[in-house]
Amino acid sequence: MFEKALILGLYSVTPVHAGSGAELSVIDLPIQRERHTGFPVIWGQSLKGVLRRAYERLDNSQSKQKTEVIFGPPTDRAHEHSGAISVGDAKVLLFPVRSLKGVFAYVTCPLVLGRFRRDLELAGFSLNFNVPSVGENKAIITKNSSLLVDGKVVLEDIVLSGNQQDISKVIGKISDVSPIQIDESRVVIIHDDVFRSLVTMATEIVARVQINAETGTVKEGALWYEEYLPSDTLLYSVIAIGKPKKEINGLSTAEDIAKTLSTFDGQFLQVGGNETVGKGFVKLKVMRDEKS
Repeated sequence: MFEKALILGLYSVTPVHAGSGAELSVIDLPIQRERHTGFPVIWGQSLKGVLRRAYERLDNSQSKQKTEVIFGPPTDRAHEHSGAISVGDAKVLLFPVRSLKGVFAYVTCPLVLGRFRRDLELAGFSLNFNVPSVGENKAIITKNSSLLVDGKVVLEDIVLSGNQQDISKVIGKISDVSPIQIDESRVVIIHDDVFRSLVTMATEIVARVQINAETGTVKEGALWYEEYLPSDTLLYSVIAIGKPKKEINGLSTAEDIAKTLSTFDGQFLQVGGNETVGKGFVKLKVMRDEKS
């Protein structure tokens, strides 16, 4: 039984490749996506492994024991007891897209915001905003938006009619989970179908090659394409916390676990592949439930 929860915000500082493995498509190594929506996601098991590895690096005589209390024992001893936390998938909240004006926009949609609202409720947070509805050819923007061009918002090659509204409460709650200050003048709420098209077609596709060490030229057949979540993507994950199955000094309650996980606040982590070429770095924000 889980007693507490927190929300972990992840803001991509560099492009992120949390891969799903090879697929029969033009992209050899695509990113992880939800099956039913096609929205980008970082699976909970991937995120939990990253958090575990980061926690194991703590220079503390009890760090190994604490790691096992929080995340569970290694696979070969998994039968001994479970960990105290359940790490949910990291869902996309804001997705960066090229804009004709203002350089780029943070796009989101009612479906994403509705899910965010339900997850906040699950984690024990107040729900002080409503999810607006938006037409397929419309774009809801702030009254001080930097994206408006002659009444239009142009995202990639999509032209939408700008509808300026007061969405400060929505942006405020998004900002609560973001480790980076969100420029509200860049935020735009678009139709679910338009959002799906953008998160499908506007990710980064990179061609990679392998060099033959002896000749210094490209190795024959060693060309492949990788997909990345772009920099400036904001995701969030709900982490549920229960009473530890095994207790040690300092970790005997769900509150102890929550306080320990709060040490990730403001930290940088590497998620996914290609660390040696500077990919996958994210900044974290830990949002504690309001009953703490």
